[in-house]
Amino acid sequence: MSVYSCFHKRVLAFLSMLWLVCASSLAHAQSADLLVEDDLAKAKQSAHDAHWADAERLLQSYLAGHAASVEAHYLLAFTLFREDKPEASLAEYTHAAQLQTPSAQDLRWVALDYVLLQDYADADKWITRSLQEDAHNSEAWYEMGRIKYQENRFAEAIAAFQKALVMTPKLVKAENNLGLAYEGLNQKDEAVRAYHQAIEWQAQAAIKSEQPLLNLGILLSDEGQIADALPLLQQAEAIAPKYEKTHATLGKLYLRQGNLNGAEEEFEQAVAIDPKSASIHFQLGQVYRKQGKASQATAEFAKASEIDGSTSSKNP
Repeated sequence: MSVYSCFHKRVLAFLSMLWLVCASSLAHAQSADLLVEDDLAKAKQSAHDAHWADAERLLQSYLAGHAASVEAHYLLAFTLFREDKPEASLAEYTHAAQLQTPSAQDLRWVALDYVLLQDYADADKWITRSLQEDAHNSEAWYEMGRIKYQENRFAEAIAAFQKALVMTPKLVKAENNLGLAYEGLNQKDEAVRAYHQAIEWQAQAAIKSEQPLLNLGILLSDEGQIADALPLLQQAEAIAPKYEKTHATLGKLYLRQGNLNGAEEEFEQAVAIDPKSASIHFQLGQVYRKQGKASQATAEFAKASEIDGSTSSKNP
């Protein structure tokens, strides 16, 4: 065999080995890329299934190698919102917006982040921007109504809820909140009509809201119409037995009736659900005092004072 032939075979062998090494490296790289891409796919599925902690973990992993991914940044921002982490969510939305202009839906979530922070002025600003981009979203109009209500801008809240109802007729939550806004303007007859309408609309629904029943019951009770308020509040409690406000409201009504045993039972259930409510502890203490249970009353008043003091120290 010639020297040339031997050298040629060696070169071919070397090139063959080099090709195998490169192919193997490429396969590993492609496999790694697929694993990373799989993180994004899994994150999307986790978000779809409302497994928010898993979605956040997968998105953080994906973004470690794909920092410029607009889709991942916006999905992470939304995930953080759903995890009740508004500050982190807003920071992520700010970063995502530097990569791509946010959509009307993104602006809506930004507004709701500010709602979680109880910053209603900024929430108003961003929900307005969202509706300027897409004025046909009934949920956004409903949320604007809620934000305006929190700002005590009741007439504007009414207008927003009415827009939501035009787009989505028989939207119970919008009609119920319409009642609240009318109450804010002291238009109680209009409020009563709105609550009754909401209750009628949900009569045949498989899943009902306790809110219109509760709100109408509170209004009637405050107006001294105890007999009319009682069955409404009992229905609200049956729908939401784990909601402390239904129990506390019934407790107040029983107290007005002089039904101390009924009031005691309701306030005890309310305080078991929300042991950090100073007002419920105080009201339970009042019931105990009326029943002659002095030591129990003193304990409840002390607990209410302790909670109030703790809250004051955190919010100077």
